[in-house]
Amino acid sequence: MEKETIFYLEGRGGMYLFHFFVYNLGGLYYILNKQYNVRGQENTSVLLENEKNIVDFPTNSVKFPIKIHMKDILQFQRETFEIIKDKFILIEDLSQIENYEIISIYGEPVITQICENPTIIYPFLRNLFLDYLHYTPIKNKRIFITRKGSHIYNNNTLKRFILNEDEIKEQLQKYNFEYIQLEEYTMPEKIKLFMESEVIVSSHSGSFTLSLFAHKETKIIEILNNGTQGFSHNHYIDICSTLGLNYNRYSNISEDANGNFHLDFTAFEEYLKNIL
Repeated sequence: MEKETIFYLEGRGGMYLFHFFVYNLGGLYYILNKQYNVRGQENTSVLLENEKNIVDFPTNSVKFPIKIHMKDILQFQRETFEIIKDKFILIEDLSQIENYEIISIYGEPVITQICENPTIIYPFLRNLFLDYLHYTPIKNKRIFITRKGSHIYNNNTLKRFILNEDEIKEQLQKYNFEYIQLEEYTMPEKIKLFMESEVIVSSHSGSFTLSLFAHKETKIIEILNNGTQGFSHNHYIDICSTLGLNYNRYSNISEDANGNFHLDFTAFEEYLKNIL
């Protein structure tokens, strides 16, 4: 029986949207371009139970859909792979494969900067998914993305949250903004929001990872000054500048150590009017 070749993706903190797309799925670029073991096997033997199955190169020609294995899969990751399943199929349980070999691709390296190869990885990810999902902007579709669920990923602590959000939500309604909690949407629905919306507003949030798929006409407004202490905050401006997207940063705020803040809507409204 011919061995099944399975590619093992691992990265930094795949539970977070940016980490999953860039550090995990960035590895798909190397697989498609037959650049194997780009990160080496230094940790694979710790993370995989069957060390004897690890090889450097595929024994046989690799065919679509290419089999991908990751550990501790979350629902949003399943939904993401479902979009691209004719090219990459997710194998969660290796025991269902009778005869296989593993090639270790650790995803996009993170050595000196947020993404080592942004001009390669960001366009690759964008094109990979937009080959399947086609949406056009809706005039005056404007969304405000809340971070009220951020405690789920931060040891029950709210981070980068607008403390007077109820007030801001009410004020934004007169400018036709919808209030969105992204966790309530499936992955195709999340991407659709970024493709269809004319304006997207949020404090610094992993949701801006989906700027990868924003329409070229979409205006992105990130509310951020210092952010969370000890944390890098250039992830999304990096994506937008690389892809030529309309990125804007509003910094007239003062955050606490967790990046939480009150937003003076009168000042923000004047800023917003110049963008709308």
